[in-house]
Amino acid sequence: MESDLEIIIRVLKMQAEAFLLGAKEFYPFGTYINKTGEIVPVGAYLGSDYSPSLPLIDLLEKDFKQGIENNEYKIAAIAVDGSVTEKGIVYDIMEIRFFETDKDIYKKYYKYKINPHSVDFLES
Repeated sequence: MESDLEIIIRVLKMQAEAFLLGAKEFYPFGTYINKTGEIVPVGAYLGSDYSPSLPLIDLLEKDFKQGIENNEYKIAAIAVDGSVTEKGIVYDIMEIRFFETDKDIYKKYYKYKINPHSVDFLES
């Protein structure tokens, strides 16, 4: 049986893949699992299609922290598009920030490669 953590990672990868296949990039977005087990995708819009990412991330983080503190969410996570340079090579990455009860916020990173009809994700 899949854990809540595994479910949220799988859902975020599916969402990111749809954005990446369509636009080759994505704005920060999130997903949470509420106390009844419902998976809820979350996006933020600040009035412009070209809003800076940091205010979107701040808005999502605030909501997810509050949802966890109020015991409304079992787990929540934000996906952020980015890149990392390793040994002179630039890789595209998806950073996932996790919010869980009684845990500090933590992150996982997934390198990705966009193919014609799919996206490959590798945990780094």
